[in-house]
Amino acid sequence: MNAWVMNDVTPPDSRMPLIAKNELVTPAALEFPKIPGVHLPKEPYIDYRLDFGSDFRTRGIIDFEPPKVGLPFPILVPQVDVDGNEISGVRLPEQIVPLATYTGWNLRDPAIGAPDVTYDMVGSFLPFPRTRAEREKIGDPRLSIEERYKSREDYVQKVEEAAETLVRARFLIATDLPEILDRAAARWDSLMNPGAGK
Repeated sequence: MNAWVMNDVTPPDSRMPLIAKNELVTPAALEFPKIPGVHLPKEPYIDYRLDFGSDFRTRGIIDFEPPKVGLPFPILVPQVDVDGNEISGVRLPEQIVPLATYTGWNLRDPAIGAPDVTYDMVGSFLPFPRTRAEREKIGDPRLSIEERYKSREDYVQKVEEAAETLVRARFLIATDLPEILDRAAARWDSLMNPGAGK
């Protein structure tokens, strides 16, 4: 932003998902993996076109109260990869070099009722199985962490490479790299050595 405002440096191209590239799809076309114990939201929220009258947009005058309810807006969701992570947008290092599936939705816990309703403004972190044996035992279609990365060092190096690519594309700033790498290492440790440090 500073480079754009102060030096007229053109910002990076938009990474908004596009229908033409199948990055935005209908809920029926979503290719979310069948992760054991994870259920997709059954019904998306539906918004309807509302007609308050011909002067509402230009003069703020309401002719119809309540408004006339029109057709619903189309419902589109971001398409995902084989891990369940979105394929479009500015993908952060955590998504480029994942240890989990990150969603923009989170269903309520059955213990508190309404388990098919989503929480507002809360996403999910669905870790990959640690080992191939664990993955096969539970039937998770996503590759395990050990199948993706040779070691903790290999994982952190890949995160660093992904972050540096985003810095060059001007979606991250270089001064954020140390914190990104520290978080990546801590995330690895919490998943691969959950009892360490207790």
